[in-house]
Amino acid sequence: MTSLQALPILLSLASALMFAVTFVLVKITGQNVSSLAALCVTLTTNVVTLWGWSLLSAQESISISIEWGYFAIAGIFAPLMGRFFQFQGMAKLGANITTPLTLTHPVVTVLFAVIFLGEILRIEIIVGVLMVLFGSLLLGSQSGSHPKNVSEVSKKYLLFPLAASFTYGVSVIFRKAGIDIGTNAVTAAAVTTTSSWLVLSIYLVAFRPAHALILCHTEFITLVIAGIFSSIGPVLLYMALQKGHIAIVAPLAATTPFFVLLITFLFMRDNETFSVWIIIGTLLTVFGSSFMVYVGMS
Repeated sequence: MTSLQALPILLSLASALMFAVTFVLVKITGQNVSSLAALCVTLTTNVVTLWGWSLLSAQESISISIEWGYFAIAGIFAPLMGRFFQFQGMAKLGANITTPLTLTHPVVTVLFAVIFLGEILRIEIIVGVLMVLFGSLLLGSQSGSHPKNVSEVSKKYLLFPLAASFTYGVSVIFRKAGIDIGTNAVTAAAVTTTSSWLVLSIYLVAFRPAHALILCHTEFITLVIAGIFSSIGPVLLYMALQKGHIAIVAPLAATTPFFVLLITFLFMRDNETFSVWIIIGTLLTVFGSSFMVYVGMS
């Protein structure tokens, strides 16, 4: 493996780690914080952090270009809708069930890449996709098996992470289309999050859900820190998309469940769902993604 082949792999894994830390921090804020409040604080932090980063690192003036349209559309799908559905699922199902189900989005991405980007779907890729799907379905089937966390939760709440999976998957397609035209990764991430933030702001002004935005000082600080990590994640993802093929980058970016499982096991094992089937399901999603990476490089 050359350094050029390794770089997008390392960037994708680093992106997955940043998003894992984000999801765990959001989970730490507890069920008293609404998904809308978490989305509002993290997105605002994203916009401030990424535009500040972009302006400080820009070697020349930043001007609007045609590829920004792709990033703006991508931002509506994710982080806006994807993160909202993700946070809703985490509130109802817990991080260890929601995150692997949400991050089946490589399945969506690969299918859309075949249809719209002309990528060839090999039989080996299909095997990897099926491994990811089976692991995710196994996790979903456990949503009523653990009284401590999710025994009273309706199966309908599985729709939240599945909806997040779809929106994340579609978003990656638009991100790849835009980044291939040419924009630096930080500015691309800034435009993506700004479109999400603008749509959310319009909603907040129109409906004024003030009761849903109440936070204590500790919760606010935790969400700001989560927003900083979730600002770094998309930059690394864009850098990976610049360097590598979407069939490799998208599955590797979906290894977030492994990092979430590791972090929650080390620091939150008393507050999360752990079982043999949960671990097997998570490992299947990771192995399936890794297998697709191996095939993509062969």
